[in-house]
Amino acid sequence: MPKYTANAYLAHKGNIVEPGEELELTAKQVEYLKDKVSEVKKGAAKTSANSDVKKEESKETK
Repeated sequence: MPKYTANAYLAHKGNIVEPGEELELTAKQVEYLKDKVSEVKKGAAKTSANSDVKKEESKETK
């Protein structure tokens, strides 16, 4: 199942999910929740985080 990030507090499988936490949902669940969740893009977060680290490293070496 695809992973999503909660944009609001949710109840999922008997647990409270805080905004920013990741969870796996079916297409039907996503349709019901609509803008309360966002799909996690594979590799996008890692790339931006790595580029930020590289920028900081290059500033420190100058």
